[in-house]
Amino acid sequence: MVTPVLSLSSKSQNHSKKTLTPFAFRCRQQHQLLAVIFSLCVIFLIFYHASNHVDMVLLQKEVHEKIYPLPDGSQDYNLLYSNSTKTSSFAGFSFYLMGDTPYRDWQETRLEWQVKQMKQYTKNHPERNLTFTVHVGDIQKVSLTHCAESAYQTTANLLRQGPLPTLVVPGDNDYYDCPDRNATFQLFMKYFGSFEKQWHKKDVEGLGLIRSESHPELFVFVKEGILLIGLHLINAPESHEDIRLWNARMIANKEWVAKNVQHYFRTQEIRGVILLGHALRSPRTRPFFLTVADYFVNITHRQDLPVVYLHGDGHNWDVDTKLSHQLHWKHFRDIQVDQGGLADPVIVEFAPQIKGKLKAFKDESSDLQLVLGKGLIRLDRQNGLYKHPKNVKNLLK
Repeated sequence: MVTPVLSLSSKSQNHSKKTLTPFAFRCRQQHQLLAVIFSLCVIFLIFYHASNHVDMVLLQKEVHEKIYPLPDGSQDYNLLYSNSTKTSSFAGFSFYLMGDTPYRDWQETRLEWQVKQMKQYTKNHPERNLTFTVHVGDIQKVSLTHCAESAYQTTANLLRQGPLPTLVVPGDNDYYDCPDRNATFQLFMKYFGSFEKQWHKKDVEGLGLIRSESHPELFVFVKEGILLIGLHLINAPESHEDIRLWNARMIANKEWVAKNVQHYFRTQEIRGVILLGHALRSPRTRPFFLTVADYFVNITHRQDLPVVYLHGDGHNWDVDTKLSHQLHWKHFRDIQVDQGGLADPVIVEFAPQIKGKLKAFKDESSDLQLVLGKGLIRLDRQNGLYKHPKNVKNLLK
């Protein structure tokens, strides 16, 4: 006979009292255990959401901290002198872009070969008006070079053979990942802090480049209506550095952009903006880009201008539009170049403007060509990735 879950006691006992069988007792224990687990889950969720709320409040506070000068387009040249912009002319020009190289011996050979190719191409194609070169950081592999001064010297010597003044922005491998950050940052600045001065004076003066007095790794210049801003952006886990140092660096970058956007937009006609840095966008660098967006989004005559962030760090070609969609910033693009030892340098080209009319590049975008900003900007990856990048044995013969 099957034992009932509940059995009645003798008639002499109170009929309201019930005796639990062993099976029922076990069920009751299980229910109590589940109740405890459920309660713990509820407590965890409460603390989790509370923590997230605190993080969001802190992020919002950081994002919305006041950076001076404040965004203000009311005195912009493009706005106040719109009639003159309808008849202005600008020459077309271009520059070489590379990053994250050399990491190994064969990449040093590859870079030496690339520099020779750049020299020949610049000579043979004057119509492209190649004017300068930008290396977006990481000039060594820390685990191999151990940040020895010879590594900085080797890369500087290789890049110095290039045909054009070369600008190098700092990457994490250039000092941050090194054992002694202060000493290696000084090495980076020694070899690359004013690297462009290694070229002929007239070529450098033609850029009109200005460096920050307090943070000389930051630079700015305007070329044919294009505002170019050099940054000090790296990615690093929060636990790797005193948060005060990180915040100070972020604020310096934000203020450098704010200062120069406000100044140059007020003093001359600007057709587009190029931001040059090392780090790919991440949750830690996102506040910087949100601050930059404040100086363009919702300022009508600015938000239609192309703003492009060019960087390395991720080692693969990528065109990211996430931030553009999130902020309804139609003409912002985040572009990551291939690791320099694996692909040709990119040629970033700007279309000429004649009497107010842009001679726009045709939008023939492909895997190797990308046209942006209504035809103002074209990125030419040349031959793209090398089929056998390590095969450098006969390159220099």
